[in-house]
Amino acid sequence: MKRDTVVVKRLSDRALPYIFIGPAVILITLLAIVPLFYSLYISMLNYNLSLPNTMIRMTGLDNYKYMLTNGPFMKSIGWTLVFTFFTVLLNVVLGMILALMLNNEKVSKRTKIFKSLFILPMMLAPVVSTTMWKIMFGAIYGPINYLMESIGLQTVAWTGETLPAKIAVIIIDVWGATPFCMLILIAALQTVPRDIYESAFMDGANRFKVFFKITLPLIRNFIALVVSLRVMDALKIFDSIMILTDGGPGDSTETMGTMIYKTAFRYMNVGAGSAGAMIFFVIIIVVTLIFLKLIRNDRQ
Repeated sequence: MKRDTVVVKRLSDRALPYIFIGPAVILITLLAIVPLFYSLYISMLNYNLSLPNTMIRMTGLDNYKYMLTNGPFMKSIGWTLVFTFFTVLLNVVLGMILALMLNNEKVSKRTKIFKSLFILPMMLAPVVSTTMWKIMFGAIYGPINYLMESIGLQTVAWTGETLPAKIAVIIIDVWGATPFCMLILIAALQTVPRDIYESAFMDGANRFKVFFKITLPLIRNFIALVVSLRVMDALKIFDSIMILTDGGPGDSTETMGTMIYKTAFRYMNVGAGSAGAMIFFVIIIVVTLIFLKLIRNDRQ
């Protein structure tokens, strides 16, 4: 009887981890893995919502060939990568500057209210913040153009010209995502022991040397975390593009996300849209692996 009890206890101990992780595995399978394989299946079909179901047929890799030879889609890949590079760079630089300011004891005591104000952009939904910026970027009655005109500068058609539209999209994303970077970097700076700073200053090191020789090496794991999260998030930019420019002027601000959406639901070509989504998925994986490889080499 005692032996049977021990056997049952051992079996329950072995099964306990699977019982705990089971619901999470089921949810991930239903919400991520199954849709992924279903999208892969659809990407190989001639599936158009404007045509009857009897027209659906297997076409193999034709949708992939169509998307990879589609000029606007390939152009959107380039713009998405450029957008990601500039926004992540500005996010990290501005986030670090704000984190250094708010982490300073003398400054932080006088600017406690600014800590709350700085995180407000992060708390707003992308739709709300982009709508607000769309009003501010208005060509005729927008406050930004009014301010530029009042100081003698020429007004800009922010959503009507290619370069201003791209700059506006980058500004919106930087404004909304920098507080996230700032919070993580503040936490990172607080992990650096004060004794190291005191020793460095006693040895005659200035603030710039301390920052580049001590602070950055000690918090590089946090910086890598911020950059990796922001890269994956920036690659998926969608809301602000659709609300502010709808991909215009022309197709100059179309990203991979907006092109996939329009192909699948505006032009009704679900098969090609699914193929674009799979290409998008592969690009995200490749960019992430390259970034992780660079981090690993840097640590070595």
